[in-house]
Amino acid sequence: TVIVAVILILFLLNVRTTIITLTALPLSLAAALLTLDGLGMTLNVMTLGGLAVAIGELVDDAIIDVENVHRRLDENALLPEAERRGSVEVIYSASNEIRSSVVYATVLICIVFLPLMFLDGLEGRFFKPLAATYIVSIMASLVVALTVTPALCKLLLKPRAAKPGAAAAPASKREHAQSDGFLVRWLKRRYEPALRWSLNHRVLIISAAILATGLSLLLARTFGTSFLPEFREGSFTVFVSSPPGTSLAESNRSALGIERRLIALDGVLSVTRRTGRAERDEHAEPVSNSELDITLTADADYASVRAGISAVAGGVPGVTVQIGQPIEHRLSHILSGTPAAIAINVYGEDLRTLRTLAKQIESELKAMPGARDVMANREVLITSIPIRYRHQELAAAGLTPADAAEQVQVALYGEHIAEINQGVRRYAMVVRLDASERERVEQVRDLTLRGIAEDGKPGPTVRLRDVADIGPEKTPNIIARENAQRKAVISCNVADGHNLGDLVAQVKARVEPIVQRAGYFVEFGGQFEAQQSASRTLMIAGAGIAVLMLMLLQLATGSLKVAALVMINLPLATIGGIAAVFISDSLLHAGLVRNTLALFGLGHSAYLAPVLSIASLVGFITLFGIAVRNGILLVNHYRYLIEVDRKPLPEAIIQGSLERLVPILMTALSAALGLLPLALASGQPGSELLAPLAVVVLGGLLTSTFLNLFVVPAGYALIHRVSAAPPNNNLSQQSLLGRVSRAFLRRPS
Repeated sequence: TVIVAVILILFLLNVRTTIITLTALPLSLAAALLTLDGLGMTLNVMTLGGLAVAIGELVDDAIIDVENVHRRLDENALLPEAERRGSVEVIYSASNEIRSSVVYATVLICIVFLPLMFLDGLEGRFFKPLAATYIVSIMASLVVALTVTPALCKLLLKPRAAKPGAAAAPASKREHAQSDGFLVRWLKRRYEPALRWSLNHRVLIISAAILATGLSLLLARTFGTSFLPEFREGSFTVFVSSPPGTSLAESNRSALGIERRLIALDGVLSVTRRTGRAERDEHAEPVSNSELDITLTADADYASVRAGISAVAGGVPGVTVQIGQPIEHRLSHILSGTPAAIAINVYGEDLRTLRTLAKQIESELKAMPGARDVMANREVLITSIPIRYRHQELAAAGLTPADAAEQVQVALYGEHIAEINQGVRRYAMVVRLDASERERVEQVRDLTLRGIAEDGKPGPTVRLRDVADIGPEKTPNIIARENAQRKAVISCNVADGHNLGDLVAQVKARVEPIVQRAGYFVEFGGQFEAQQSASRTLMIAGAGIAVLMLMLLQLATGSLKVAALVMINLPLATIGGIAAVFISDSLLHAGLVRNTLALFGLGHSAYLAPVLSIASLVGFITLFGIAVRNGILLVNHYRYLIEVDRKPLPEAIIQGSLERLVPILMTALSAALGLLPLALASGQPGSELLAPLAVVVLGGLLTSTFLNLFVVPAGYALIHRVSAAPPNNNLSQQSLLGRVSRAFLRRPS
C-alpha cells in the first residue's frame, strides 16, 4: 500500500487520486477472499502465493482509470469557459474511453493463466490453487475498477479552478496536461525525442528487438530444466543402507557412528535416527536400514552441510547413503515410489537378469559426475523356506496341494476358533503349534499331515518331508511389479551444480544400450516424468490459448494485423525474463562474471547452467499477461485518437504513446515492487516456488515495458505505412535538451 501510494503521488501529485486508487486494493482483496471462500478454497501457501503475485496488479485497472480521468479533468479545465463540460460528463467519458481496453486486457490476463488449470498430478495440486486465486483476484479488481473507482472519482476529484480572465491554453498544451508533475514532465521530455527517433528508424528498432529475442532464446537453450526448484527446508533426511543380513546390533553401531559425526558438523542443530521398521509398517524396512533426520540452524550453509554429510557417509565402508530433505523425499516418493529424483525402471521376467542389469546400471551411474545417492533395487535377499509339493506323493496320501498348504498354515500361523470377551475388549483365540516346535527347518519338515480317505473319513498321516521339497533358500523380500511385469528399480539424485533435464539425457545415453542388449526395456520416472508431463500440458494448452487470445485481440483492436503486433510482444517480452534467470542463478551459485565468461568458453571455471523449473514457466505466463495488457492500452488509445479526436495517424501515435506513458510506467512499477519481496527472498526457506516466478516477472517487466513504449509504436507505424514521425511542436520544443536531441537524431530528408 505504501509503495503504491508513493508511486501515485510521484506521478500524479494528487492525494485524492492516491486515495481512490488505494481503495481498490482492500476492496479487491476482500472480494477475492469472499469468492475463494464461496468456492470452498482455503488459505495455504499456494493461494497466498497467488495473492502475492497478483497484489501488485490489483490496482492496475484503478490506476489506468484514475489517471485518465485526472488528465481529462485537467484538459477540460484548460478549455475556454464556453467549451468546458461538466465534471460528471468528463469522468463518464474518460472512464468509457479506456473501458473496453481495460476489460479486454484483464480478461486476456486471466486467459493466459488458464493453461495452469489443465495441469494434473502433483504439479496440478501446486499450481492450480495459485492460478485460481490469481484469476479471482484480478477479476475482482476489474469489478472494483468498473464500479467503485468511477464513483469515487465523481465524489473526490474536482476540476482545477481556472483563473478569472485567463486565456484558454493552446491545444498543444491541453494535449499534455500542464498539471503534470516534475517527474512526468522530466520523463516526457526524454521519451518524446526517443520515440520520434524510433518511429523514424522503426525497421532498425524492430530488427534489434527480434535479434535480442533470438539471442535470448539461444541463451535459454543452455539452461537446464527441473520439475520444482531446489527446496531449502531447514533439515535433511539421510537414508543409510547396510548390506542385507546385517544384524540389529551391527546396524545400530554403524549408524550411531555416523550420527555422532553428523552432529559435530557446523550448522547441524540436532540428529534423530530410526533403525528398521516393523514388518507390518506401511514402509517396512529391515534392521539393516536406518533413517536420520538432521535439523539445521537458522544460519546454516546448505551447500557446506550437504558436502559435510556426503563426506561423513563416504567415510563409512560398505553402506549406501541417500541424502534428501523431508518434503523433497516425500514428493519423490509420490512420483516414483523411491525417495530420489530419478527412478529408472527396468522391466523383464527373470529376476536374476533384472538384478544383474540393476548392478550394471548402478556402476555406470556412480561413474557419472552429475549423479549422487545411486541405489539399485531396495530389495533384500532373505532366507525363506519354500515348500514345493510333489503331486504324486500327495495323491498317494489322499491330499491335494490346497489341503496340504492349509494344514501347514494352521500349524505355523494358527487357526481362529473363538473370540473371548473381557470387559469392553474382545480377543481372538488362535490355536497353533507352540513356538518351540516351529523354530527350525527340521521341525517344519517333520510336520504331520493327515490325509483324507475316499469316504471322507480321516486317512493316513504323512510327514511333510515325504510329500514336499523344503528349503531354505535366498529370495528377495520384495518382487516389484508394475502393469503385471516384474521390474528392477535404480534411483539417483541430482548432484549440486547439475540439473534434472541434462542429467536424465546423460543417463538415457548410458542406460538404454545396457537394457536393450539384454532384450528388456526401461522407463524413466520420478520428477523428470512429472516435469515432462507438466511442460507438455502447458505447451498444448498454451497453443490453444494463444489462438483464443489472437481472436480476442482482433475483437479488441478491430484489426488482425494489430492483434498480431500485440501477440508478437509475447516472445519479445521473454528477453528480460531469460536474462533475469541467468543473472539470479549465476549470482546465487557461480558468480555472474565468472559464469558469463564460462558461457563463452573463457576463464577457468565450468559453465553452471541456470535452471528453468515449472515455477519459472508460470512466471513467463504472468509476464505474457502484463505485456498483452500494455499493448492493448497503447493500440486502442491510438485508435481512439484517430476515430474520436480525428488525429492524423502519425500524430495519434506520438500523442497516444505520451499519454499512455504514465499509466504504463505506474502499473509496471506497482507490479514490480509488489513482487520485489518475493524475488529478494530467493534462496530462503519457503520461497522456493514463488521466488523463481517473481525473478522472471521482474526481469521481463523491464524489457516488456521498453518494448511496449518503443517497439509497439514502431510496429504500429510500420504496418500502417506511416512515412515518418511529424515534426515536434509541443513539449520537447520547450526544452533545450529536446531540441538538441531532435537535431542529433533527425534523419536527413
